[in-house]
Amino acid sequence: MTSMIGLQELTRADVVYREIKRRITELQYRPGDKLSEARIAIELGVGRSPIRTAFSRLQSEGWIEVSPQSGSFVKGLNATEIAEILETRLVLESHLAGLAAERISDAELRRLRAAFAAFGDHVTSQSLEEYFDLDLMFHLAVYQAAGNALISRILINLIDKVRWIRRASAESPTRFQAALVEIQVVFRALEARDAKAASAAMHVHIENAMKFRHLK
Repeated sequence: MTSMIGLQELTRADVVYREIKRRITELQYRPGDKLSEARIAIELGVGRSPIRTAFSRLQSEGWIEVSPQSGSFVKGLNATEIAEILETRLVLESHLAGLAAERISDAELRRLRAAFAAFGDHVTSQSLEEYFDLDLMFHLAVYQAAGNALISRILINLIDKVRWIRRASAESPTRFQAALVEIQVVFRALEARDAKAASAAMHVHIENAMKFRHLK
């Protein structure tokens, strides 16, 4: 009985953790916002214990700061952390894109082609969420096709932080339009099974994201 209760509590804490992190990455909770255990417990219909467990996990991942004196606050990512994430992606994703060009299946190319066609060639303020989903699907497809599980795990662990960075930059639709064109170039290199071109195109894509951050 005790183990079952523990399992249920763990499951609740996991659900709470995912929901709070979703609110942070989607900017419902912004850096500096104070998080109320009581309010979140009421909103999610849970007790304080899973909230505290979720807060502890989010703190360990650098999403929130917890102070016994002043409470819990959203931390977000600082400029150094953002630079480190982008530098990691620059090296690892460029390599994976080259591998993916050699290994991606015809069926996966058809799926990606259909997704790009369905989205179209323009990113608008109304289609930002759809663009984020397309971009995420594309990058995950590259990871999967590359076939390097270790590198893929490293990059997958960064996904939520990458999505936060993109949403935090949402005041510039022109950057997202340029990014769409850039991943289309990567895709064409994958279709051509040109490893060198795919790696170079992915490098340009992430390097441009880094340049955009420096200009802000």
